[in-house]
Amino acid sequence: MKTVLLILGVAAVLSASDFSVEPDPDNVVASRLVGEWVAHVGLSNRLWSSDKRASTDTLVFRSDPSVASQVPEQYGEFFGGKQVYQAGYMGSGEQEHPFLLITFHGNPHVVVFRERGGDPFGDAESFNLFIARARNESDDLLFVGGDFNNQPFKSYEHKGE
Repeated sequence: MKTVLLILGVAAVLSASDFSVEPDPDNVVASRLVGEWVAHVGLSNRLWSSDKRASTDTLVFRSDPSVASQVPEQYGEFFGGKQVYQAGYMGSGEQEHPFLLITFHGNPHVVVFRERGGDPFGDAESFNLFIARARNESDDLLFVGGDFNNQPFKSYEHKGE
């Protein structure tokens, strides 16, 4: 009986309603991520090398802290004990996907959820990212990598008006 209660207690701790954003104004990525970013082709080509040329795609990050409370408990084991610095929607073009910003192995890390089988949180992908903060926010650079530390990054800059 104690084992059953312990398992139920753990399941309650990992329920989706326990995921919430804990903002930290000193987190550089969380404080400067929201907005529209366009690929910095020259710098991305330098990072990727000449055999894989960068495209001019755009990324948009929109803050919505309520996304954190919508994450299903199936992700509880992965997110358990991790601080969620930001939540919202990430898009490129017409399509947006829910995301959470956490740290993973000490790196700023975005987990993006994609629809699968009618569930908007049915699949999760992730990647490392960093922001090189400039004096003016419009000059910041965003670096988006893969989900492991052996993959090159792509560079983005704020989209000009």
